[in-house]
Parts: sequence; C-alpha cells; structure tokens
Amino acid sequence: MTNSHIIMDKLQIKILDKKLPSHEQIVFGLLLTFVGGFFDSYTYINCNGIFANAQTGNLIFIGLALADGDFSTVLNFVPPISAFIVGVVFNEYIIKKNIYLPIRRYINISLLIQIFLLFFAYFVPKVYYLDTRPLIISFVCAMQFDSFRTINKIPFANTFCTGNLRSASEHIFRYIFLKERESKVKFYIYFSLIVMFLFGVVTGSVVSYNFNHHALLLVIGVLIVDFFIAIFHDMGRV
Repeated sequence: MTNSHIIMDKLQIKILDKKLPSHEQIVFGLLLTFVGGFFDSYTYINCNGIFANAQTGNLIFIGLALADGDFSTVLNFVPPISAFIVGVVFNEYIIKKNIYLPIRRYINISLLIQIFLLFFAYFVPKVYYLDTRPLIISFVCAMQFDSFRTINKIPFANTFCTGNLRSASEHIFRYIFLKERESKVKFYIYFSLIVMFLFGVVTGSVVSYNFNHHALLLVIGVLIVDFFIAIFHDMGRV
C-alpha cells in the first residue's frame, strides 16, 4: 500500500482521493455503511424488533401481522415507515430549496442534522409512551439513503445490501467471463461495503446487548468522524 491507495493490476482503489468530493470517498462510504448495519441491529434489539432502515423487513412484519389479524403489531411498524418517507421528503425539499448550495456544504449540513437528531434520540428516547428512537433513526437513514448515492463514482446504498450484492455479483461476472478489468476494482468496492455493513450489524448487536440504549453513542461518534473527514477533505488537508 502506498500513498493511501491499493494497487491492483495497474488499477487503483484510492482510500482517499483528492480528485473526488468528500461524499465520494471510499472511507466515507464505508463508515456510512457501518452505520447502516449498526442501526438495524440497534433498533431491532432496543426497539421491539423494528428495523431502522430495512423498511422491506418492516413491511414484511406488517404483512405477517395482517395475516394473523394482529393489528396492534401492525401499528408498531407503521411509524418508522412513515418517518422514513418523511425523511426522504424532507431531504428532497432541502436539496430543491437550496439548488445553488455547493454539494460539500450540503453534505456537512446533512451530517450535522443527523448528528443532532441522534443526540436528541439518545437524551430523549421516549416521549410519554412513544419511543422516539426508531422514528428518528428511520428519518436519519432516509436522509442518508437519499443523500449519499455514489462512492468512487459508482452507485451504492449504505442503508441496505441488496443493491450492493447485486452489483458485486454483476461485476465478478464481468471480470471473470467478459474480462473487464475495471469490474475487478468495482467488485472489491462492493464486497468491502457488504462486509462493512455486516460488521456494523455484528457490532451493533454486541454493543446493544452489553450497553443497551447507550450503544447509540458509538454510532454518533462514527458520524462525527465522517463529518470531520468531510471538513478536512474540503479544506484540502486530506
């Protein structure tokens, strides 16, 4: 490894590339993907079996509950799905309302909003009988999913792995059977994202079982690290 990059058959995976904006950096995307996996296990363990960002899972639980006629369980999963929808709408509104805002500024603002909301969820986990954590975390995940769509100039998702798994499978096929050398690099990137997501799930599970609600502080810390990576990169120090 030299100059913060990995050399592969004269192709390069740069961990930090000054030519790319902060939100396209591989290290930035890997940390976000860790956060995505962490959130799912955190809310599943601490918030009565709710997924923070895997809304497909929540919809499946709703379908199963409807089939059983268990309408009280259905109501358990509607709020996080609604919060996810509101998060996407809010994010799109901010983007369209500030069309001339430089992307690096928006990324910093978005991360600050997410960090602030997560601190609120930590200090105010419940309002009367309402658990605020799955609502806020689903909102934050929606902002991330809608804001961070590419890494190293290729599409990715940090909040779930189905798309990344499909892309990894496609590029390993292209590399092996079509001899497209660039697909090897893309496969490594997608594979790294999948591994990091799984690592986030495992870490979220272990930390949640040991520290319960306080596990949220770890993921807040990771987002703060991502925020400073973006700041220092935009200042030309990284």
